[in-house]
Amino acid sequence: MMRERKGSAIVGAIWILAVLSVLIATYAVDAQLQTRVNLYLQERVRVDHLTDAGIAIAEVILLDYQNVQVPSSSENGSSEGTASQSEIDDFIDKDRWYWEKVDLKDNRECSTGAVPVDPLTPEGGTVTVKIKPIESKWNINNLYPQGDPNYAKIWEAVLAASGVPEEYWDSIVDSWCDWRDADNGDTGEYGAETGTFYQEAYDDFINGRDEEKNRNYLPASRDGEISDLDDLMHIKGFNEFEDEPISAEALLDGGILNPLAKKKDQIEVNGFRKYFTVFGSGKVNANIADKDILVTVPGIWQPSSSSSSSAFSDNDVSNAMDIADAIIEIRTTGNQRETAGGRMDDEVGTFRDWNDLQNRVQEAIGGGTYIQKEAEQYLSYAPDKFFEVSITGSSLGISHTIKAIAILQDSKVRYIRWQEDP
Repeated sequence: MMRERKGSAIVGAIWILAVLSVLIATYAVDAQLQTRVNLYLQERVRVDHLTDAGIAIAEVILLDYQNVQVPSSSENGSSEGTASQSEIDDFIDKDRWYWEKVDLKDNRECSTGAVPVDPLTPEGGTVTVKIKPIESKWNINNLYPQGDPNYAKIWEAVLAASGVPEEYWDSIVDSWCDWRDADNGDTGEYGAETGTFYQEAYDDFINGRDEEKNRNYLPASRDGEISDLDDLMHIKGFNEFEDEPISAEALLDGGILNPLAKKKDQIEVNGFRKYFTVFGSGKVNANIADKDILVTVPGIWQPSSSSSSSAFSDNDVSNAMDIADAIIEIRTTGNQRETAGGRMDDEVGTFRDWNDLQNRVQEAIGGGTYIQKEAEQYLSYAPDKFFEVSITGSSLGISHTIKAIAILQDSKVRYIRWQEDP
């Protein structure tokens, strides 16, 4: 009997030890997790402070870049607006962000690289700031009859570059014009206004009629500027053509335009997001636009016939690709010119104005290739007032990113779009 009691006591003690072990282990894990949470919160606060520092750096660069003196290409010192090497050394000593300001003034994206906020304690984290002039795409808000008399040429070039068959063009453009303009009249054969289309389509969707076809429609057209390209998803010509559904998602972001068609009849298109923005002056900055945009500039895009459905074939486009390639190559590497003293001097990569662009591209390509003067009215060469700003603070593997659209106006930086950790 005594042995049984001793055995029960031993078993009870073992169970108690097991329970205590589990509790101790639980407390240990909980303490470890709490330590990690506290460390994360501490570092998160740190990276938030780092991005605050990045905002300050970005604003210092934006507010002063127009006043900076750029390096001189002259051997004999500086001229107006430029600086000699000795002056540059002095500027660098006084201005930590001198080269970033020069890049921005020279129409290039500027980047600070990963900068320790406290150089004495680099383990305290770094912040990276990137600023880019935004006018590298067409401002779609200008591309309608009351906004730009040449809107149809730009739309034609973009649609051709996107690979959209010509039969869809009028439907897309007419519908866009009615979405953008302020009047109540339908544009062309395919226009659509609130009273004639959108309210009825929206009611059909609400009442369960043709839900798939009408799912993207709103009860009224915008009748004004759009603030985001996603607004294009709600437009008639982006969702259907002659009562047949098409993919608004494909028109905006790329993909199969007619996914319900047989495989052999499906049409793949590039997305309009590649070509359009909702900001900017309405011109394309020749110093930052990429090839996809440059080939859509009338005068660079040069269809040689009235039929533009195959606008980027050898027969229908003259020199557009070669011209765009030359522009980008010169921007990237510069090109050499003979100075008055007979010395070969590297020309700075970016273009000053129309004559500079035209002459240097002609020199680079040679032969009969040229840019038509029509392109002059569509191009700009310096930042206007809109900038993309990207700020990333990093510390111990934790990062915090801010992406914003900034407008520089009246010596102030104002943010019109702000996104954290996109």
